[in-house]
Amino acid sequence: PRGRSSRKAVRAVNGRDRLRSLPDPVSMARVIDAMRNHQPASCRIQVMTAVAYYAGLRPSEVVMLRVSALELPDAGWGRIHVVEADVSFDEPGEPKTGPRIVPIPPVLVGMLSEWIASSGLSGSALLFRTRSGRRPSASNWCRALHRALRIAGLPPMRVYDCRHAATTWLRAGVPLGEVALRMGHSVETLVRTYVGVLENDAAVANDCIDALLATAQR
Repeated sequence: PRGRSSRKAVRAVNGRDRLRSLPDPVSMARVIDAMRNHQPASCRIQVMTAVAYYAGLRPSEVVMLRVSALELPDAGWGRIHVVEADVSFDEPGEPKTGPRIVPIPPVLVGMLSEWIASSGLSGSALLFRTRSGRRPSASNWCRALHRALRIAGLPPMRVYDCRHAATTWLRAGVPLGEVALRMGHSVETLVRTYVGVLENDAAVANDCIDALLATAQR
């Protein structure tokens, strides 16, 4: 029906507007830094947010990460084996789009290594548990994120929006197929979600085509 199509179009436009307003990498680093405070749980939520942002994991995947799923070298990039997700409250299951392996940058490798060492975790232990052994609540995570955004002078955003580091990867020139693999998406879904999101897309495309045509003309 025409009405349904119109609603879908509005949702798509609103979604792209939201993605355009997400913090850039420098601002997001400030937000993550601002999450740590005197509260004992703040460090846990800080590392959870860093995983969502730097690795592009869904919140449901973050809360079910285990030490054994991580490859954390002493230097350089590491990897996360995303093989579990929270399918209900504290009920493990398979990730929404199946298992995948996500490379992670040194900044996240360092944060995870420090968190594991300070928490005394090892083996198949879950990374992010409260004192009572349960997963951190979504409401506490949301409040901590909004507080950090206010400190950084940035507007509110959803915890799930931290996952949209894909905008950073696309700006960096990472191929669509690789971004889709890291996000756990099909290329079609990735294009549908992010087309028109990045600023100056047309100008960047024109520069790339100009460079190729100039090479051909020479």
